[in-house]
Amino acid sequence: MMEPIPRLELSQSPGVYQLKLPFSADWDYRILFISDIHFDAKACQRKLLLKHLKQAKELRAPVIIVGDLLDLMQGKSDPRASKNAIRPEYLHDDYLGAVTESVADFLAPYAENILMISQGNHEYEYQRRHEISPLTIVAMKLESKGGFRPIVAPYTGWIMLKYEYRPNADSGGGKRHSHNVVFHHGTGGNAPVTRGAIQSNRSAVRWIADCVVMGHIHQQFQMGIPRETITNRGRRVREESLHLQLGCYLQEEDGDSWSQRSGFGASALGGYWLRLYVDNLNDARPVRMQAIGTD
Repeated sequence: MMEPIPRLELSQSPGVYQLKLPFSADWDYRILFISDIHFDAKACQRKLLLKHLKQAKELRAPVIIVGDLLDLMQGKSDPRASKNAIRPEYLHDDYLGAVTESVADFLAPYAENILMISQGNHEYEYQRRHEISPLTIVAMKLESKGGFRPIVAPYTGWIMLKYEYRPNADSGGGKRHSHNVVFHHGTGGNAPVTRGAIQSNRSAVRWIADCVVMGHIHQQFQMGIPRETITNRGRRVREESLHLQLGCYLQEEDGDSWSQRSGFGASALGGYWLRLYVDNLNDARPVRMQAIGTD
């Protein structure tokens, strides 16, 4: 019998969650971080998204969606709306209902994997204008269709990855440590020159985290930012914060689209697998992190 995929648990502060993960000497685990899917947009690369979700299901890997699961730009009250950009199945008086129903149908086979969907600027703006949360509707429909309800998280927050050493399924708890991960959907424009490197360096000052995950700008890269601290006994210690800029699942080909008119150009597609693995059980923090781009 397969072990269930662990669920996120609420912590003490709003927007802070914990994921408890048992590990052993040969432990190797993946978490998929993706963002900016824009599912209901014509330019959404649904085949690529499906490929990555199938990989996550095969690996029994948790999936974290960091904002803009939905596009929601084609409502009649949205100044960015374009008749040419709407999919035929969403030409419906209940525009929000049609969009949320189709995304829930698409994600239902992977409901167990999807632990969290956080707010992006598209969902936040829709909620601000209409006083209804589209992600809450998606989560409710996903629970109905797939049996699991993801957490609807705010625009930014923390995930505490809490590790406990268990050499086998029947053993009690042993050595423990954790990694703290910040998620933030992102700010600013497309950053065609810096590709978001400036924001990553700013985030290293803003948050003292082991890993920072951001989306929004449709660029993709990883960056290790080293830092120095000292122990209680006065020994210098070098640490490194891993910064992941997630790509997207939106590739515009319409030369008159909003992103093309804004000069954004081609987008970087995909996200990152956060690989968690044991390097040396004798280390104080035996679990290491490595980012691997989706293919």
